[in-house]
Amino acid sequence: MAELTIDQQQAIAMAQAKRLRAAAEAKNAAPPADDGLSVARTATGGLIEGIPIIGPIIRGGTERAAAATIAAFSEETYDQVMDRIREANKAEKEANPKIDMAAQITGGVAGTIPAIMAAPVAFGAGGGSLLARSGASALTGVGMGAADSGVRSGGDLEEMGYGAGAGFAMGLLGPAAGAVVGKGAKSLIDAGRNLRVARAAGMEPQALKYLTRAVRDDGLDAVGLPARLAEMGPEAMLADLGPNLQKQAGAIAATPGRGQEIVRSALEDRAAGANARIGQTIDETTGQNIVPSEIQADIAGNQRQFTPLYREAFREARPYDLEPIASALEVDINRLRGPAQARLRQVRNMLNVADSNVLSNDPGVMFQTRQAIDGILKSEVDPKVISALTEARQMLDDGLTRAVPRIKEVDAGYAELARQDEALTRGQQVLDGGRTAPRPSELVAEVERGVQPQGMQIGPSAVPFRLSQGARAEIDRIVGTNSNDIVAMNRLIKGEGDWNRARLATLFGPEKADRLFKVLENERIFADTANTVTRNSESAARLAAQNELGGAGGGGFGLKESFKAGGMRGAARSFALDKAESVAKVLLPDTEAAARESLAKALVGKDSEGVVNALMAVSAPSRAAALASPVVKALLLSSGSAWAR
Repeated sequence: MAELTIDQQQAIAMAQAKRLRAAAEAKNAAPPADDGLSVARTATGGLIEGIPIIGPIIRGGTERAAAATIAAFSEETYDQVMDRIREANKAEKEANPKIDMAAQITGGVAGTIPAIMAAPVAFGAGGGSLLARSGASALTGVGMGAADSGVRSGGDLEEMGYGAGAGFAMGLLGPAAGAVVGKGAKSLIDAGRNLRVARAAGMEPQALKYLTRAVRDDGLDAVGLPARLAEMGPEAMLADLGPNLQKQAGAIAATPGRGQEIVRSALEDRAAGANARIGQTIDETTGQNIVPSEIQADIAGNQRQFTPLYREAFREARPYDLEPIASALEVDINRLRGPAQARLRQVRNMLNVADSNVLSNDPGVMFQTRQAIDGILKSEVDPKVISALTEARQMLDDGLTRAVPRIKEVDAGYAELARQDEALTRGQQVLDGGRTAPRPSELVAEVERGVQPQGMQIGPSAVPFRLSQGARAEIDRIVGTNSNDIVAMNRLIKGEGDWNRARLATLFGPEKADRLFKVLENERIFADTANTVTRNSESAARLAAQNELGGAGGGGFGLKESFKAGGMRGAARSFALDKAESVAKVLLPDTEAAARESLAKALVGKDSEGVVNALMAVSAPSRAAALASPVVKALLLSSGSAWAR
């Protein structure tokens, strides 16, 4: 390397001296507190440095890397650059002490919260008693404080002791302070959220508070309310969903004011349409109503139309020897005793020529005897008589088939109408609770047998249809005789247990039966709501709710009671307070009345979407409130570390 001239050496020396003077001036001059760049550097450095344990490591590593880079491109040594950086940082901290402290605490909180969320038990945020959680938090605080002080002091044991002590104290206080502050923060956050949500739903905040409490006390999930209301149909109200909601409506209905009129009018209007709604559902699920006597008259008229057909069939009839049938009857008459014997003797006499003891051979006599037996069987209950007559009828029917070849064709049509008539009567018994009512399995078997054609009939029988018509007529009878008692109507149609549901499902289909029963159950709930809201037996519960809603009115301690208790002075004070209260009611808005009116609209309104959305919003957990406790714990721990530095 060539030697420098004297002039060059002097120039270099002067430049170096100039740089050293500038460095000294920069080192000794504190940046102004309002210097934006200085404030930003202080805040950024404080945030990083405030992070427990790893914060100083990150900042120290950053400064060392910067010093090495500067030294590589300047004539200063690494140590000189590090000294200058430290002096500059110290000067900025001294110029912005509040910003530095706030930034370090903020960094401490931000760095500690993730650790609390990751290991809540270690920081006293898990389960267990307050003592156990405080102990766990204190131990964690000792470890964090000692480790943080050790990193910052280069392993100084005394500093680590201070850090451990501060961490113990702040960790011990953390769970208790976090619970207190967290509860307060939750209350404030919930209050603000409820106010915002209530306004969005067009409700008074106090009304939303009352409604939320009732929903919670009834064990209802706000998220499930839309499905519950939709299942109950367009007439459903929030007041239908639980006893506490019903009692709130009852309290408003018993308190004079606009809210009372809203509740009572809504319930009265809904009750007025109950029978129409039930009737419409019955028509849609079980068909239009019929009058059984009219249907039976039509069936009888149709049967009479078969008379010419029978007359035509008997034109081809041949004389028939009735001796075998008469002999068989006489054998049974000699064997039987009692009503069965008497009935068979009556049938045997019918086979004779009129007013004689001569046995007839006219097929018409057999036909009329068979018809007479059918008439007797309609009202007979003795099983022995029924058995004997049925056997006799079968013998006559066989004889008619041989004597009148076309009679079975006519019999098939006539018998179908007879079966329909019987099915119509049977259908009116399916909802009975007595022995005449079929079991569900028996009704299924009757329907399956009934649909099958009998004799020479072609195509399915109308017996199942007549069964359903009979049941429909019975439902109409129940509704007509219990139109003012929805509960009784519900009980009679639905019956006890599941038998009536199964029977109606057999006749009308499972979906229609389920729909009918659901509507009946909904109307029962609606009637129960109206009854609970208005009946006097709920006075005690309503009075308690009235007191909560501010509508119970004053007690019985008036001017006379005040005089008894405090003499003239007591009476004067009572009079003055009453007058002041009257003036206040005139001058100040009646917030309780507004809350009752708002709650009334929410409880009995049919358009409940906005109210339900509000309930879901206020029932949702607040993340901000949930973070309050960890923030307090992190703040205490970071403050303890900062205090120990």
